[in-house]
Amino acid sequence: MMSDSSGSAGTMTVIEGLTHLDKKDGDAPRLEKLASGAGATVIRMGFAQGQVLKDHRAPAPILVQATSGDVSFSTAEKTVSLVPGVAVHVDEGVMHKLVANADSVVMLTILR
Repeated sequence: MMSDSSGSAGTMTVIEGLTHLDKKDGDAPRLEKLASGAGATVIRMGFAQGQVLKDHRAPAPILVQATSGDVSFSTAEKTVSLVPGVAVHVDEGVMHKLVANADSVVMLTILR
């Protein structure tokens, strides 16, 4: 779901489908890499209500935002309700988890 155009000044990548809910049955969300380029990888996560992405650490800094729904994003220090219009930036190696309070789509950007 991406398209590239190159020019003398670099590349622009258009990423589509950021709000498309593509959930799966079971306890964990569906993850799909939508794009990868210089400096970032974009992943769409489709959650059914009640699904959990268990405690884990990111290998690089991340930016996480909901494009639809409501997801609780938790670190050891704080829990934030990710709804459209809210994002969190998390440093590399910080333990965190996500819990879907409703059917939701979350965009994860791994920064490099």
